[in-house]
Amino acid sequence: MKKQANKRGLAALLLVATLILVLLISGIPSISKANKKNCLPTSGVVQEIKNGSPGIVIHLKNDPKIYYISKKATGHLSSDQLDQQLRGKTIQLFTAQDWSPLDPFSSMKQIHRLQTADTVIFSEF
Repeated sequence: MKKQANKRGLAALLLVATLILVLLISGIPSISKANKKNCLPTSGVVQEIKNGSPGIVIHLKNDPKIYYISKKATGHLSSDQLDQQLRGKTIQLFTAQDWSPLDPFSSMKQIHRLQTADTVIFSEF
């Protein structure tokens, strides 16, 4: 009886360890480079642009998601300059179609392209 209980405990432990490993691996960002085919466009009116821990953070009116341009990709961009240039204007953002167990509701999205109706302000592709 005790050996059977030990086997069940070991099986449950292995199952939990496997589940944790799968969740950790699926949380690793994909290596594929973002392009226009695997990005979704989002339009909105800029409410605020500021510096944050992931990079330049953009908040759109009536959109609870947090959009950001990675610190590695900002280059010549300045959050203050972008805020003055884009606040209150309609922009279009392109973000990758990805999912992570660390952000299951995709509340934080990295911007790969930022443009107004006629001008591309930032693009990784």
